[in-house]
Amino acid sequence: MKTSIHICAAKYGAEKHNRREKEMKHVHSEYSHLNKSWEADDFKSVADEIRKAKERYSSHHFCRKAKLDKNGKQLTMPAYDKRTGNPIVDPRTGHQKVVPEWELDLSKPKKMPKNSEPIREGVAVITEATTMEQMKTLANQIEQRWGIKTKAIYAHLDEGHEHLVTDKDHQQGKYLDSAEGSTIFLWNHHAHYVFDWTDHETGQCINLNRHDMSELQDMLANALKMERGKKSDKKWRDAHTFKAEQEVIRAKEVAEYTERKKEESRQIQKKIEAGNSKLTKLQEAIDELLSATSVPEEELDAVPFADMTFSFQGSKEPLTVKDLIDMTLSRLDREIRTPIPMLKREEWQKERNARAKEIVTTLQSQLLSVSKLHKKKINDVGKKMYLDVKQKIALAVETDKENMALRQRISELDERAVAREKRRADAAEQKAQEQTMRGNREEKRANEAESRLSDIERFIRLSGASEAYDHWNFLHDVVKKAAQALADWAHSTASIFNHDDERTIGQGIIAQCQINGLNPYQESDRMKAASSIADMADSIVGSIGRFQWDIAVTRIGQLASEMRISTGGQSVGGSNGNADELTNWDGSKKRGLGL
Repeated sequence: MKTSIHICAAKYGAEKHNRREKEMKHVHSEYSHLNKSWEADDFKSVADEIRKAKERYSSHHFCRKAKLDKNGKQLTMPAYDKRTGNPIVDPRTGHQKVVPEWELDLSKPKKMPKNSEPIREGVAVITEATTMEQMKTLANQIEQRWGIKTKAIYAHLDEGHEHLVTDKDHQQGKYLDSAEGSTIFLWNHHAHYVFDWTDHETGQCINLNRHDMSELQDMLANALKMERGKKSDKKWRDAHTFKAEQEVIRAKEVAEYTERKKEESRQIQKKIEAGNSKLTKLQEAIDELLSATSVPEEELDAVPFADMTFSFQGSKEPLTVKDLIDMTLSRLDREIRTPIPMLKREEWQKERNARAKEIVTTLQSQLLSVSKLHKKKINDVGKKMYLDVKQKIALAVETDKENMALRQRISELDERAVAREKRRADAAEQKAQEQTMRGNREEKRANEAESRLSDIERFIRLSGASEAYDHWNFLHDVVKKAAQALADWAHSTASIFNHDDERTIGQGIIAQCQINGLNPYQESDRMKAASSIADMADSIVGSIGRFQWDIAVTRIGQLASEMRISTGGQSVGGSNGNADELTNWDGSKKRGLGL
């Protein structure tokens, strides 16, 4: 099996998925006990690692300031070309240029650039037999080679999805051991590496070029004892986007496969109808032949001595010509009713023809022995009987072949399987749409978390930061309670909010407005805050019907639209009625966010 590793920036809260603290649709919890994990002693979360990386950067990088002499005048120095070391001459004056001297301002540490990725996550393909020791070996090799420390390893052996095997899969040489139309389960065994991608001596991110990344792929294959993957021109996408795209593609393939099977079903149905029509005609022909096989009464009556009695050797009682013919017809009928074998139809047909000829010849001999005068009439009767029986035998063989082919085609037709595949296609398409929506919400939440962290770092340096930070946490607690209340209401059988629900969710809307800098007196801003709370509730509501959740989203929108906040009455805790300030429950003044 081939393996590879992809490196990208670690997202806030990624440890919730890695530690299985968050439910995911593609995770099969019955296999979660097979997962393996390892974390460094000082590892808490991705957010904590990013915070420590930013602190290290700020402790090594400072803003610069002009260097002054004793009199407070800025010092200068001659300018030199950094590449050649030659003096830089001003073409207008002909004198060497001078530049100001700078020094570090230790009171003003620099912030890490926003586009930096100090903590990164690597996703590697593994097998069920891959051990934690092998994964740790790779981590040690990476640290020795580039100084990149591994903070955590999570091996996930409980992810996968069902796959419908189609005719296209077989054409591409895939899943040949599985029958077309069957459903198989494809496992997605992989491991998440959380890397500290910074140089602790400088605080800067470590740079790896394309040759280093290629070497990393080689190290991975050697450490895990797997085949190295090949370079692909396909652009990498995040997990949610890739899964959504794959769901759409598979839904389209299943729909096309279902349509092809439906068309085949319609063609088979047409053949069955044509076969039924042909069988009807054959049955009519058989009935006609059966009636023709019996010698007409008028022909028997044409034999003058038809009712004459005579005896043959071995017969116990006297017989007539009519009795003799009836006995012959009975023997011919028994021969025709002999079962037709599956593999030797031609031998059976030849044998029946020979037996029919023998029986009819015996009859002719018996009749000729009665009288030579009616030889021609007797020969005509025997010839007609033999030809009729021969046609009947050939028709029986052909009819049996056609019936066998029709029964085989009918057994292959399964309308229920076609309907089942159609339902699977519809479910896959709906699942793909939900995955896309969920991926967008997760990305939005990650961006909001990063923005919130930067805001917290910004106002925590201000005077009174502790009190402002407490208020910030208080607002977020109010929003979380509102989201939880909305999720609980969605699972209930109630059709409207009760008084407690309106109060909790309404306070959450006001708090969300204050967090996002929105005006709670404006209906449009309240609707935006309500939408944010609905997105937060959607991530914790768990399994719920789409119709139930749509009702919950509609109700919070109605509440945000119908809320009436009097001037000076805005509050999520206690309020003294002043619109420009918030108060605690005891009436003491609460600081604003200071942003």
